[in-house]
Amino acid sequence: MQTGTAGGPQPLGGGIASIIDEGYDGGPATGQPLDLQGVGRPVHQGAVQQGLPRGQSVAAASGPQTAKEAYDLAFASLQRKEYEQAEMGFRQFLQSYPRDRLAVDATYWLGESYLQRQRYREAAEQFLKISRESPRAGKAPESLLKLGMALNGLGAKEQACATYAKVGVDYPSASNAVRQGIARERRRSGCA
Repeated sequence: MQTGTAGGPQPLGGGIASIIDEGYDGGPATGQPLDLQGVGRPVHQGAVQQGLPRGQSVAAASGPQTAKEAYDLAFASLQRKEYEQAEMGFRQFLQSYPRDRLAVDATYWLGESYLQRQRYREAAEQFLKISRESPRAGKAPESLLKLGMALNGLGAKEQACATYAKVGVDYPSASNAVRQGIARERRRSGCA
């Protein structure tokens, strides 16, 4: 195919300028800047300077700017049931912000992303981490419930039943939702 023919490769330089010039007053051929006022959405000035597409901000291109933004992005993936994306987001969060106040919650939701995909061993590791390292965290009772579920998924029924019992001992004032979950999972696991 020859350069410049219909459907063939177009030459750079003058070819692009002529495409831009069509239908516009001003432009490179006249030496005047294109008048794009009112066209599309406003573009963040930093995005223009960095050559990003219209409408994409620097923050969107470079990723989350804060721990909260990183956590929220990963959590949004989890809510959309995009478990692999959530896993990557929570892993990145925990790598970047290991001491952040949201780290325990991120660990819990990372475990949940595994549990939803029946990756029970990885899920159990995350839930156990909370039980060992942050036993006073708000997510600790729920983490033990999920640990039991992961253990049951691995076929470790006795350990799952012992974990369910531990919730009542360690967290006697656990939420009603956690207590109902324990009762449901004990029945499902056939605990005595």
